[in-house]
This record gives sequence, structure tokens and C-alpha cells, in this order.
Amino acid sequence: MQTGEGAKLIFNPADSRPLYHQLAALLREQIRSGELVPGAQIPTETELAERHATSRNTVRLALNLLRNEGLLVSKRGLGSFVRSEPPMKYYASLTGSRGKRLEANRQRDTFAQQIEAQGKTPRQVSATEVVAADDEIAAHLALQPGQPVGVRRRVMYVDEEPLQLGDSYYPLDIVEGSKIMAAADVVEGTDQVLEDLGHVPTRYEDEITWRMPTAEESAKLHLAPGVPVGRLLRTTFDQQERPIEVYLVILPADRHVLLYDVSAE
Repeated sequence: MQTGEGAKLIFNPADSRPLYHQLAALLREQIRSGELVPGAQIPTETELAERHATSRNTVRLALNLLRNEGLLVSKRGLGSFVRSEPPMKYYASLTGSRGKRLEANRQRDTFAQQIEAQGKTPRQVSATEVVAADDEIAAHLALQPGQPVGVRRRVMYVDEEPLQLGDSYYPLDIVEGSKIMAAADVVEGTDQVLEDLGHVPTRYEDEITWRMPTAEESAKLHLAPGVPVGRLLRTTFDQQERPIEVYLVILPADRHVLLYDVSAE
């Protein structure tokens, strides 16, 4: 192994941090200094344990910490590698003019352009269905729990690896029979379709939380153990202040940066 062999961990008795935090700090510095270059494979747990005279469990905890920070990625059957590309920028802002809102609503297009600029291949899988609104969705759409809602479910991929999950919920009386309920991409954006249906999106409310993923989310997103996710819930209101969409997106914390453009006015 050609990378990361020079430095060895010298445990400092005066350092109150757990040993795995000290080892993670050493590896983190090797990554940031360029000693471990982007795309470099990290030595195995056994190799690192022998090199630093510590246990494999200490090494495992240190590597998990760096994965959670987004500095390392795991490849099935191959091991751990220094992340070779920066986290995806998720443009969450929807403030400003109607044009800005419509542009921001084309999140998939922005996503595709960014990925293609890195020489990678983006892909989106969409599906639609009618479901009974649970308590949370019903509350945000001003409906009764159990009322039918239309939902568009999307999984976004990069080079066939899943990057994020996104589900959009709509009152069925608005979207039934519209393009929104077709599985194909909505080229003009769902905001434009809603406007064509007489419901002009005028404002948005965001709720952002961070938590550990569900088992289903971990499986769909191929998450390493211990990686949290961001949960962005966006409610869209029309010109009559009626909630017309709830967009729920799951963003692995090690793969995304949320960006907001907030006016000072």
C-alpha cells in the first residue's frame, strides 16, 4: 500500500479523546494534506490495526467516523476509499421570482447537469400511485388522515448508485388525470403543471431534520452503517394559501450539502 504508510499513531495519554477519535484525526489530516489522495484506497482494518498497534474495533470506529463525515466511501467487496468528488450541492432555495422558482423546481435537471459535468451518468426512476394520507402528510395538506393523495416517487442515481430519494404528495382532486400522475418525467416541471391546473405556487415552507435512516432507506440508498440522513419536507402553497404539494426528500448526510439563497430584504 503506497498511501498513508508514513505516519503512525502515537497515543497521547493526556488526550482525553477516545483512541478511535485520535486515529480518525490522524487519517483526517492525511486526507486533508493530500498524503491520502482523492480516490486512494485506505489500508484494510487489519493493516491499520497492525500499523498503529491498536485493535480492529478501534480502526473500524475511526473509519466509520470518517465515512459519516463524508471523507471516505465504501465500495462493496473492495474496501474504503478517499472520496474522489465533493458532496452534491442540493439547491434548496426557492425564493425570488417566479422564474427562479420554476428553475429550482427542476431539481432533476440541475442534478443531471452537475453529475454530467463530472463525467458521470445520472439517472432517475419515477413511479406514481394513489395512497391514503398518513397523519403527517394529511396535516401538511390540510386533509383528513386516510384521504387519498397522489404521490410521485423518485430515486436519483449516479453511475447506477442511488444518491437520494424524493416523494411528492398532492391532493388527488388537483392532480388526478394530470401529467403529475404519469410515471414519465415532467419536462416543464411540476410547478408549471400545477399552475396550468389553476394552482399557482406562491410560497414554500421547509422543515429540515437529521436522523438515522430507516432500514428501507438504508437498503435503497446503499448506506454504510452509522451514516445519518437529512430529511427535507417542503410544503407548497398556492395563491389561495391552499397547500398543494408536500415534497419529502431523503439526503444521505455524507453525500450532500444544502444550499440556501436568502435575500437580505
